[in-house]
Amino acid sequence: MTGPSDPEQTGMPAHILELVMRQLPAVYWLVDHDLRVVSTGGAVELLFGYKPDRWVGSTLHEVMATDGAEPESIAQHQRALAGETFSYQSVYLEKRVAVTIGPDYRDGKIVGVIGTLVDVTAQSALETRMIDAQRAESLGVLAGGLAHDFNNLLVAIIGNADLGLRDTHPGAPGRAALENIRQAGLRAAELTDQLLAYAGKGGVSTTRVAPLGVVEELLRISAPTLPNNIKIMLDIPSELAMRGDAAQIRQVVLNLIGNAREALETRGGAITVTGALVRRGGAPDVDDVVTPTAGSYVELAFTDDGPGIDRETRRRIFEPFFTTKATGHGLGLAAVLGIVRSHGGGMRLVSAPGKGARFEVLWPATTTPVGQAIVADPDARTVLVIDDEDLVRDVVARMIEDLGYAAVTAADGQAGLDIIERQTIDAVLVDLTMPRMSGVDVIATLRRTRPTLPIVLCSGYDRDRRGPVDVDAYLPKPFRIEVLEQALAKLLPPR
Repeated sequence: MTGPSDPEQTGMPAHILELVMRQLPAVYWLVDHDLRVVSTGGAVELLFGYKPDRWVGSTLHEVMATDGAEPESIAQHQRALAGETFSYQSVYLEKRVAVTIGPDYRDGKIVGVIGTLVDVTAQSALETRMIDAQRAESLGVLAGGLAHDFNNLLVAIIGNADLGLRDTHPGAPGRAALENIRQAGLRAAELTDQLLAYAGKGGVSTTRVAPLGVVEELLRISAPTLPNNIKIMLDIPSELAMRGDAAQIRQVVLNLIGNAREALETRGGAITVTGALVRRGGAPDVDDVVTPTAGSYVELAFTDDGPGIDRETRRRIFEPFFTTKATGHGLGLAAVLGIVRSHGGGMRLVSAPGKGARFEVLWPATTTPVGQAIVADPDARTVLVIDDEDLVRDVVARMIEDLGYAAVTAADGQAGLDIIERQTIDAVLVDLTMPRMSGVDVIATLRRTRPTLPIVLCSGYDRDRRGPVDVDAYLPKPFRIEVLEQALAKLLPPR
Protein backbone atom coordinates (compact mmCIF):
# COMPACT_ATOMS: atom_id res chain seq x y z
CA MET A 1 0.00 0.00 0.00
CA THR A 2 1.46 3.35 -1.03
CA GLY A 3 0.73 6.52 0.95
CA PRO A 4 -0.33 9.87 -0.46
CA SER A 5 2.93 11.34 0.87
CA ASP A 6 4.73 9.48 -1.90
CA PRO A 7 3.27 10.88 -5.15
CA GLU A 8 5.98 9.35 -7.34
CA GLN A 9 4.95 5.82 -6.30
CA THR A 10 1.22 6.58 -6.68
CA GLY A 11 1.74 7.84 -10.20
CA MET A 12 -0.30 10.94 -9.35
CA PRO A 13 1.04 14.45 -8.64
CA ALA A 14 0.64 15.41 -4.97
CA HIS A 15 -1.51 18.48 -5.68
CA ILE A 16 -3.94 16.42 -7.82
CA LEU A 17 -4.23 13.75 -5.13
CA GLU A 18 -4.89 16.39 -2.48
CA LEU A 19 -7.57 18.03 -4.67
CA VAL A 20 -9.32 14.68 -5.15
CA MET A 21 -9.30 14.03 -1.42
CA ARG A 22 -10.80 17.44 -0.74
CA GLN A 23 -13.63 16.79 -3.20
CA LEU A 24 -14.62 13.71 -1.23
CA PRO A 25 -15.97 13.66 2.33
CA ALA A 26 -12.68 12.00 3.27
CA VAL A 27 -9.53 12.54 5.32
CA TYR A 28 -6.15 10.79 5.35
CA TRP A 29 -3.24 10.78 7.81
CA LEU A 30 0.24 9.30 8.09
CA VAL A 31 2.05 8.33 11.31
CA ASP A 32 5.58 7.06 11.82
CA HIS A 33 6.96 4.20 13.93
CA ASP A 34 6.60 6.33 17.05
CA LEU A 35 2.88 6.88 16.25
CA ARG A 36 3.59 10.57 15.64
CA VAL A 37 1.46 12.30 12.99
CA VAL A 38 3.61 13.06 9.93
CA SER A 39 0.97 14.58 7.66
CA THR A 40 -2.79 14.89 7.18
CA GLY A 41 -4.96 16.05 4.31
CA GLY A 42 -8.28 15.92 2.54
CA ALA A 43 -11.52 17.57 3.67
CA VAL A 44 -10.38 18.00 7.29
CA GLU A 45 -11.61 21.56 7.71
CA LEU A 46 -14.90 20.88 5.89
CA LEU A 47 -15.77 17.85 8.00
CA PHE A 48 -14.36 18.73 11.41
CA GLY A 49 -13.76 22.48 11.40
CA TYR A 50 -10.01 22.60 12.03
CA LYS A 51 -6.89 23.06 9.88
CA PRO A 52 -5.33 19.95 8.27
CA ASP A 53 -1.99 20.49 10.03
CA ARG A 54 -3.48 20.82 13.52
CA TRP A 55 -2.12 17.46 14.72
CA VAL A 56 1.11 17.28 12.68
CA GLY A 57 3.94 16.52 15.11
CA SER A 58 1.59 15.24 17.82
CA THR A 59 1.41 11.66 18.99
CA LEU A 60 -1.76 9.58 18.62
CA HIS A 61 -2.02 9.52 22.43
CA GLU A 62 -2.28 13.32 22.41
CA VAL A 63 -4.86 13.23 19.61
CA MET A 64 -6.96 10.61 21.39
CA ALA A 65 -6.88 12.53 24.68
CA THR A 66 -8.18 15.70 23.03
CA ASP A 67 -10.66 14.48 20.38
CA GLY A 68 -12.09 11.56 22.31
CA ALA A 69 -11.48 8.99 19.59
CA GLU A 70 -11.73 5.29 20.43
CA PRO A 71 -8.76 4.03 22.53
CA GLU A 72 -8.66 0.86 20.40
CA SER A 73 -7.38 3.02 17.54
CA ILE A 74 -3.88 3.18 19.06
CA ALA A 75 -3.69 -0.60 19.32
CA GLN A 76 -4.85 -0.92 15.71
CA HIS A 77 -2.14 1.50 14.53
CA GLN A 78 0.47 -0.55 16.44
CA ARG A 79 -0.75 -3.76 14.78
CA ALA A 80 -0.70 -2.00 11.39
CA LEU A 81 3.02 -1.41 11.95
CA ALA A 82 3.25 -5.21 12.04
CA GLY A 83 1.51 -5.51 8.66
CA GLU A 84 -2.20 -5.85 9.55
CA THR A 85 -5.02 -3.84 7.94
CA PHE A 86 -8.32 -2.87 9.61
CA SER A 87 -11.61 -1.52 8.27
CA TYR A 88 -14.48 -0.55 10.54
CA GLN A 89 -17.11 2.10 11.25
CA SER A 90 -17.08 4.39 14.24
CA VAL A 91 -18.35 7.75 15.54
CA TYR A 92 -15.87 10.65 15.53
CA LEU A 93 -16.86 14.19 16.51
CA GLU A 94 -20.58 13.30 16.14
CA LYS A 95 -20.14 11.88 12.63
CA ARG A 96 -20.49 8.28 11.49
CA VAL A 97 -17.22 7.47 9.71
CA ALA A 98 -15.76 4.51 7.81
CA VAL A 99 -12.11 4.04 8.79
CA THR A 100 -9.33 2.03 7.14
CA ILE A 101 -5.92 1.66 8.83
CA GLY A 102 -2.98 -0.19 7.27
CA PRO A 103 0.80 -0.25 6.87
CA ASP A 104 2.59 2.38 4.75
CA TYR A 105 5.19 0.60 2.62
CA ARG A 106 8.28 2.28 1.12
CA ASP A 107 10.70 0.17 -0.94
CA GLY A 108 9.08 -2.97 0.46
CA LYS A 109 9.46 -1.90 4.08
CA ILE A 110 6.87 -0.65 6.55
CA VAL A 111 7.77 2.96 7.42
CA GLY A 112 4.59 3.90 9.22
CA VAL A 113 0.82 3.71 9.13
CA ILE A 114 -1.62 5.29 6.72
CA GLY A 115 -5.24 5.89 7.71
CA THR A 116 -8.28 7.07 5.77
CA LEU A 117 -11.61 8.21 7.06
CA VAL A 118 -14.81 8.74 5.02
CA ASP A 119 -17.91 10.53 6.34
CA VAL A 120 -20.82 8.07 5.88
CA THR A 121 -23.29 9.80 8.21
CA ALA A 122 -25.94 10.42 5.52
CA GLN A 123 -25.49 6.98 3.93
CA SER A 124 -25.75 5.26 7.31
CA ALA A 125 -28.92 7.20 8.15
CA LEU A 126 -30.52 6.18 4.85
CA GLU A 127 -29.59 2.54 5.39
CA THR A 128 -31.14 2.69 8.85
CA ARG A 129 -34.28 4.20 7.36
CA MET A 130 -34.46 1.41 4.80
CA ILE A 131 -34.10 -1.25 7.50
CA ASP A 132 -36.75 0.46 9.61
CA ALA A 133 -39.06 0.71 6.60
CA GLN A 134 -38.65 -3.02 5.87
CA ARG A 135 -39.33 -3.83 9.53
CA ALA A 136 -42.39 -1.57 9.51
CA GLU A 137 -43.66 -3.26 6.36
CA SER A 138 -43.26 -6.69 7.97
CA LEU A 139 -45.04 -5.50 11.10
CA GLY A 140 -47.78 -4.06 8.90
CA VAL A 141 -48.37 -7.40 7.18
CA LEU A 142 -48.47 -9.12 10.58
CA ALA A 143 -50.79 -6.50 12.10
CA GLY A 144 -53.13 -6.57 9.12
CA GLY A 145 -53.38 -10.36 9.13
CA LEU A 146 -54.03 -10.50 12.88
CA ALA A 147 -56.65 -7.76 12.67
CA HIS A 148 -58.39 -9.53 9.77
CA ASP A 149 -58.59 -12.85 11.63
CA PHE A 150 -59.56 -11.19 14.89
CA ASN A 151 -62.34 -9.23 13.15
CA ASN A 152 -63.87 -12.51 11.99
CA LEU A 153 -64.01 -13.65 15.61
CA LEU A 154 -65.49 -10.32 16.67
CA VAL A 155 -68.30 -10.74 14.13
CA ALA A 156 -69.35 -13.86 16.01
CA ILE A 157 -68.88 -12.29 19.45
CA ILE A 158 -70.74 -9.04 18.75
CA GLY A 159 -73.35 -10.71 16.55
CA ASN A 160 -74.24 -13.32 19.16
CA ALA A 161 -74.37 -10.65 21.86
CA ASP A 162 -76.72 -8.57 19.68
CA LEU A 163 -78.97 -11.55 19.06
CA GLY A 164 -79.00 -12.40 22.74
CA LEU A 165 -79.95 -8.83 23.66
CA ARG A 166 -82.83 -8.84 21.18
CA ASP A 167 -84.18 -12.02 22.80
CA THR A 168 -83.70 -10.74 26.39
CA HIS A 169 -86.04 -8.32 28.15
CA PRO A 170 -84.61 -5.35 30.07
CA GLY A 171 -83.80 -6.38 33.63
CA ALA A 172 -83.68 -10.08 32.76
CA PRO A 173 -80.89 -12.19 34.31
CA GLY A 174 -77.83 -12.25 32.07
CA ARG A 175 -78.71 -9.10 30.09
CA ALA A 176 -76.02 -7.04 31.81
CA ALA A 177 -73.44 -9.69 30.92
CA LEU A 178 -74.52 -9.60 27.26
CA GLU A 179 -74.25 -5.81 27.22
CA ASN A 180 -70.73 -6.03 28.70
CA ILE A 181 -69.74 -8.61 26.06
CA ARG A 182 -71.07 -6.35 23.31
CA GLN A 183 -69.25 -3.27 24.63
CA ALA A 184 -66.00 -5.19 25.08
CA GLY A 185 -66.33 -6.47 21.51
CA LEU A 186 -66.85 -2.95 20.17
CA ARG A 187 -63.80 -1.68 22.05
CA ALA A 188 -61.76 -4.56 20.64
CA ALA A 189 -63.02 -3.59 17.18
CA GLU A 190 -61.63 -0.08 17.70
CA LEU A 191 -58.20 -1.56 18.40
CA THR A 192 -58.32 -3.73 15.27
CA ASP A 193 -59.30 -0.63 13.28
CA GLN A 194 -56.08 1.02 14.46
CA LEU A 195 -54.07 -2.07 13.58
CA LEU A 196 -55.60 -2.00 10.09
CA ALA A 197 -54.77 1.69 9.83
CA TYR A 198 -51.13 0.95 10.72
CA ALA A 199 -51.07 -1.83 8.11
CA GLY A 200 -52.26 0.68 5.49
CA LYS A 201 -55.50 -1.26 5.09
CA GLY A 202 -57.92 1.31 6.45
CA GLY A 203 -60.55 2.25 3.88
CA VAL A 204 -59.95 5.55 2.10
CA SER A 205 -63.02 7.39 0.81
CA THR A 206 -61.31 10.31 -0.91
CA THR A 207 -62.86 13.75 -1.09
CA ARG A 208 -61.60 17.29 -1.37
CA VAL A 209 -60.48 18.42 2.10
CA ALA A 210 -59.52 21.93 3.24
CA PRO A 211 -56.86 21.41 5.95
CA LEU A 212 -57.44 24.81 7.59
CA GLY A 213 -61.07 23.95 8.30
CA VAL A 214 -60.17 20.52 9.71
CA VAL A 215 -57.52 21.88 12.08
CA GLU A 216 -59.64 24.85 13.22
CA GLU A 217 -62.61 22.56 13.95
CA LEU A 218 -60.50 20.19 16.05
CA LEU A 219 -58.87 23.04 17.96
CA ARG A 220 -62.26 24.52 18.82
CA ILE A 221 -63.26 21.18 20.32
CA SER A 222 -60.01 20.60 22.23
CA ALA A 223 -59.31 24.21 23.31
CA PRO A 224 -61.20 23.99 26.65
CA THR A 225 -58.93 21.12 27.80
CA LEU A 226 -55.65 22.75 26.71
CA PRO A 227 -53.41 23.76 29.67
CA ASN A 228 -52.74 27.48 30.03
CA ASN A 229 -48.98 26.99 29.59
CA ILE A 230 -49.36 25.48 26.11
CA LYS A 231 -50.11 27.70 23.11
CA ILE A 232 -51.10 26.56 19.61
CA MET A 233 -50.41 28.72 16.55
CA LEU A 234 -51.73 28.14 13.02
CA ASP A 235 -50.33 29.20 9.68
CA ILE A 236 -52.33 27.36 7.01
CA PRO A 237 -53.42 29.17 3.81
CA SER A 238 -57.20 28.98 3.35
CA GLU A 239 -56.89 28.06 -0.33
CA LEU A 240 -54.96 24.84 0.35
CA ALA A 241 -56.85 21.69 -0.67
CA MET A 242 -55.84 18.06 -0.50
CA ARG A 243 -57.28 14.69 -1.42
CA GLY A 244 -58.10 12.23 1.32
CA ASP A 245 -60.51 10.67 3.77
CA ALA A 246 -61.72 13.52 6.00
CA ALA A 247 -62.27 11.27 9.04
CA GLN A 248 -58.79 9.77 8.79
CA ILE A 249 -57.20 13.18 8.24
CA ARG A 250 -58.87 14.34 11.46
CA GLN A 251 -57.46 11.27 13.22
CA VAL A 252 -53.92 12.13 12.07
CA VAL A 253 -54.27 15.78 13.15
CA LEU A 254 -55.64 14.79 16.56
CA ASN A 255 -52.85 12.28 17.14
CA LEU A 256 -50.03 14.64 16.17
CA ILE A 257 -51.39 17.60 18.14
CA GLY A 258 -52.00 15.26 21.09
CA ASN A 259 -48.46 13.92 20.80
CA ALA A 260 -47.02 17.46 20.84
CA ARG A 261 -49.24 18.40 23.77
CA GLU A 262 -48.02 15.44 25.84
CA ALA A 263 -44.41 16.44 25.13
CA LEU A 264 -45.12 19.89 26.64
CA GLU A 265 -47.31 18.91 29.60
CA THR A 266 -44.68 19.31 32.32
CA ARG A 267 -42.78 22.32 30.95
CA GLY A 268 -45.29 24.12 28.73
CA GLY A 269 -44.41 25.62 25.38
CA ALA A 270 -45.74 26.22 21.88
CA ILE A 271 -47.19 24.02 19.15
CA THR A 272 -47.15 25.35 15.61
CA VAL A 273 -49.23 23.85 12.81
CA THR A 274 -48.29 25.07 9.34
CA GLY A 275 -49.46 24.20 5.84
CA ALA A 276 -47.88 24.71 2.42
CA LEU A 277 -48.08 23.42 -1.14
CA VAL A 278 -44.82 21.63 -1.94
CA ARG A 279 -43.40 19.49 -4.70
CA ARG A 280 -41.25 16.44 -4.00
CA GLY A 281 -38.97 14.72 -6.44
CA GLY A 282 -39.23 11.21 -5.00
CA ALA A 283 -35.64 10.97 -3.70
CA PRO A 284 -35.30 9.68 -0.10
CA ASP A 285 -34.22 12.01 2.69
CA VAL A 286 -32.42 10.98 5.88
CA ASP A 287 -35.38 12.19 7.98
CA ASP A 288 -38.03 10.39 5.89
CA VAL A 289 -40.36 7.98 7.62
CA VAL A 290 -42.32 7.45 4.39
CA THR A 291 -40.74 8.75 1.17
CA PRO A 292 -43.42 10.04 -1.23
CA THR A 293 -43.34 9.52 -4.97
CA ALA A 294 -42.66 12.54 -7.16
CA GLY A 295 -45.57 14.97 -7.26
CA SER A 296 -47.39 17.88 -5.60
CA TYR A 297 -48.42 17.62 -1.96
CA VAL A 298 -49.98 19.62 0.83
CA GLU A 299 -47.50 19.58 3.70
CA LEU A 300 -48.95 19.82 7.21
CA ALA A 301 -46.18 20.31 9.77
CA PHE A 302 -46.66 19.91 13.54
CA THR A 303 -43.81 21.49 15.50
CA ASP A 304 -43.28 21.70 19.25
CA ASP A 305 -40.46 23.17 21.33
CA GLY A 306 -40.48 20.31 23.82
CA PRO A 307 -37.65 18.04 25.01
CA GLY A 308 -37.21 16.33 21.65
CA ILE A 309 -36.88 12.65 20.76
CA ASP A 310 -33.72 10.56 21.02
CA ARG A 311 -32.42 8.43 18.16
CA GLU A 312 -33.60 5.05 19.44
CA THR A 313 -37.11 6.32 20.20
CA ARG A 314 -37.28 7.92 16.73
CA ARG A 315 -36.53 4.52 15.20
CA ARG A 316 -39.35 2.77 17.07
CA ILE A 317 -41.92 5.50 17.64
CA PHE A 318 -44.18 4.35 14.78
CA GLU A 319 -44.16 0.67 15.75
CA PRO A 320 -47.48 -0.71 17.00
CA PHE A 321 -47.63 -1.08 20.81
CA PHE A 322 -44.42 0.91 21.33
CA THR A 323 -44.93 3.73 23.83
CA THR A 324 -42.87 5.79 26.24
CA LYS A 325 -45.97 6.75 28.26
CA ALA A 326 -47.09 5.22 31.52
CA THR A 327 -50.56 4.74 30.01
CA GLY A 328 -51.68 4.12 26.45
CA HIS A 329 -51.57 1.26 23.97
CA GLY A 330 -48.96 2.65 21.55
CA LEU A 331 -51.18 2.58 18.46
CA GLY A 332 -51.71 6.31 17.85
CA LEU A 333 -48.61 7.08 15.78
CA ALA A 334 -48.71 3.59 14.26
CA ALA A 335 -52.19 4.42 12.93
CA VAL A 336 -50.92 7.79 11.65
CA LEU A 337 -48.21 6.02 9.66
CA GLY A 338 -50.67 3.56 8.15
CA ILE A 339 -53.13 6.29 7.19
CA VAL A 340 -50.40 8.29 5.47
CA ARG A 341 -49.28 5.18 3.55
CA SER A 342 -52.82 4.31 2.46
CA HIS A 343 -53.27 7.85 1.10
CA GLY A 344 -50.08 7.60 -0.97
CA GLY A 345 -48.52 10.42 1.04
CA GLY A 346 -45.25 10.94 2.87
CA MET A 347 -43.89 11.72 6.33
CA ARG A 348 -40.73 13.14 7.89
CA LEU A 349 -39.69 13.35 11.53
CA VAL A 350 -37.01 15.88 12.49
CA SER A 351 -36.01 15.83 16.15
CA ALA A 352 -33.16 15.58 18.60
CA PRO A 353 -32.91 15.72 22.38
CA GLY A 354 -33.39 19.29 23.60
CA LYS A 355 -34.46 20.56 20.15
CA GLY A 356 -38.18 19.82 20.03
CA ALA A 357 -39.85 17.76 17.32
CA ARG A 358 -41.33 18.41 13.89
CA PHE A 359 -43.66 15.93 12.18
CA GLU A 360 -44.24 16.72 8.50
CA VAL A 361 -47.12 14.94 6.78
CA LEU A 362 -47.59 15.10 2.99
CA TRP A 363 -51.05 14.62 1.49
CA PRO A 364 -51.73 14.40 -2.26
CA ALA A 365 -52.75 17.89 -3.41
CA THR A 366 -55.92 18.49 -5.42
CA THR A 367 -57.78 21.37 -6.99
CA THR A 368 -61.02 19.57 -7.87
CA PRO A 369 -63.53 17.51 -5.86
CA VAL A 370 -63.48 13.74 -6.10
CA GLY A 371 -66.66 12.06 -7.37
CA GLN A 372 -68.87 9.98 -5.10
CA ALA A 373 -70.03 6.42 -5.70
CA ILE A 374 -73.68 5.71 -6.57
CA VAL A 375 -75.44 3.01 -4.54
CA ALA A 376 -77.89 0.70 -6.26
CA ASP A 377 -81.44 0.35 -4.92
CA PRO A 378 -83.20 -2.81 -6.25
CA ASP A 379 -85.91 -4.90 -4.50
CA ALA A 380 -84.72 -7.85 -2.46
CA ARG A 381 -85.98 -10.32 0.15
CA THR A 382 -83.48 -13.21 0.36
CA VAL A 383 -79.82 -12.80 1.23
CA LEU A 384 -76.95 -15.16 0.41
CA VAL A 385 -73.98 -15.09 2.83
CA ILE A 386 -70.68 -16.27 1.29
CA ASP A 387 -67.88 -16.66 3.87
CA ASP A 388 -65.37 -19.41 4.58
CA GLU A 389 -65.52 -18.89 8.38
CA ASP A 390 -68.18 -21.12 9.98
CA LEU A 391 -68.70 -18.81 12.96
CA VAL A 392 -69.15 -15.76 10.72
CA ARG A 393 -71.55 -17.56 8.35
CA ASP A 394 -73.69 -18.82 11.19
CA VAL A 395 -74.03 -15.60 13.15
CA VAL A 396 -74.57 -13.36 10.09
CA ALA A 397 -77.28 -15.70 8.79
CA ARG A 398 -79.02 -15.63 12.17
CA MET A 399 -78.78 -11.81 12.24
CA ILE A 400 -80.34 -11.63 8.76
CA GLU A 401 -83.17 -13.94 9.76
CA ASP A 402 -83.73 -11.98 12.96
CA LEU A 403 -84.17 -8.87 10.83
CA GLY A 404 -86.99 -10.54 8.88
CA TYR A 405 -85.13 -11.75 5.77
CA ALA A 406 -84.43 -15.24 4.52
CA ALA A 407 -80.81 -16.35 4.72
CA VAL A 408 -78.82 -18.85 2.65
CA THR A 409 -75.13 -19.61 3.24
CA ALA A 410 -72.15 -20.83 1.21
CA ALA A 411 -68.64 -21.72 2.44
CA ASP A 412 -66.77 -20.50 -0.66
CA GLY A 413 -67.23 -18.46 -3.81
CA GLN A 414 -67.94 -21.33 -6.21
CA ALA A 415 -70.55 -22.81 -3.86
CA GLY A 416 -72.21 -19.40 -3.68
CA LEU A 417 -72.43 -19.11 -7.47
CA ASP A 418 -73.90 -22.61 -7.66
CA ILE A 419 -76.65 -21.59 -5.21
CA ILE A 420 -77.46 -18.50 -7.26
CA GLU A 421 -77.89 -20.70 -10.35
CA ARG A 422 -80.30 -23.04 -8.53
CA GLN A 423 -82.54 -20.58 -6.66
CA THR A 424 -83.62 -16.95 -6.50
CA ILE A 425 -81.21 -14.78 -4.54
CA ASP A 426 -81.98 -11.09 -4.11
CA ALA A 427 -78.80 -9.85 -2.43
CA VAL A 428 -75.35 -11.22 -1.61
CA LEU A 429 -73.02 -10.61 1.35
CA VAL A 430 -69.56 -11.79 0.29
CA ASP A 431 -66.18 -11.98 2.04
CA LEU A 432 -63.04 -11.09 0.07
CA THR A 433 -60.50 -13.80 0.93
CA MET A 434 -61.83 -17.35 0.43
CA PRO A 435 -60.64 -20.71 -0.95
CA ARG A 436 -61.55 -21.98 -4.45
CA MET A 437 -62.80 -18.59 -5.62
CA SER A 438 -62.02 -15.21 -4.05
CA GLY A 439 -64.59 -12.52 -3.36
CA VAL A 440 -63.17 -10.42 -6.20
CA ASP A 441 -63.80 -13.26 -8.67
CA VAL A 442 -67.31 -13.83 -7.30
CA ILE A 443 -68.17 -10.15 -7.68
CA ALA A 444 -66.71 -10.01 -11.20
CA THR A 445 -68.76 -13.08 -12.23
CA LEU A 446 -71.97 -11.71 -10.73
CA ARG A 447 -71.49 -8.34 -12.43
CA ARG A 448 -71.39 -10.19 -15.76
CA THR A 449 -74.23 -12.64 -15.12
CA ARG A 450 -76.41 -10.73 -12.62
CA PRO A 451 -75.60 -7.05 -13.15
CA THR A 452 -78.57 -5.80 -11.08
CA LEU A 453 -78.01 -8.09 -8.09
CA PRO A 454 -77.06 -6.02 -5.01
CA ILE A 455 -73.69 -7.05 -3.57
CA VAL A 456 -72.37 -6.17 -0.12
CA LEU A 457 -68.67 -6.61 0.53
CA CYS A 458 -68.13 -7.73 4.11
CA SER A 459 -64.49 -8.06 5.12
CA GLY A 460 -62.01 -7.72 7.96
CA TYR A 461 -59.68 -5.73 5.69
CA ASP A 462 -61.21 -2.28 5.57
CA ARG A 463 -59.38 -1.31 2.42
CA ASP A 464 -61.14 -4.08 0.49
CA ARG A 465 -63.82 -1.61 -0.56
CA ARG A 466 -61.28 0.24 -2.70
CA GLY A 467 -59.94 -0.45 -6.14
CA PRO A 468 -61.74 -2.32 -8.95
CA VAL A 469 -64.23 -4.14 -6.68
CA ASP A 470 -67.71 -3.05 -7.85
CA VAL A 471 -70.10 -3.41 -4.92
CA ASP A 472 -73.26 -1.64 -3.76
CA ALA A 473 -72.41 -1.45 -0.07
CA TYR A 474 -69.60 -2.23 2.30
CA LEU A 475 -69.65 -3.60 5.86
CA PRO A 476 -66.33 -3.66 7.75
CA LYS A 477 -65.99 -6.58 10.13
CA PRO A 478 -66.97 -6.64 12.90
CA PHE A 479 -70.34 -4.90 12.52
CA ARG A 480 -73.35 -4.43 14.75
CA ILE A 481 -76.78 -5.76 13.85
CA GLU A 482 -78.05 -2.17 13.55
CA VAL A 483 -75.47 -1.45 10.84
CA LEU A 484 -76.47 -4.60 8.95
CA GLU A 485 -80.12 -3.62 9.30
CA GLN A 486 -79.47 -0.16 7.80
CA ALA A 487 -77.51 -1.59 4.87
CA LEU A 488 -80.18 -4.18 4.02
CA ALA A 489 -82.97 -1.62 4.41
CA LYS A 490 -81.37 0.52 1.70
CA LEU A 491 -80.80 -2.39 -0.65
CA LEU A 492 -83.94 -4.39 0.13
CA PRO A 493 -86.87 -1.98 0.64
CA PRO A 494 -90.29 -3.51 1.38
CA ARG A 495 -92.47 -4.23 -1.62
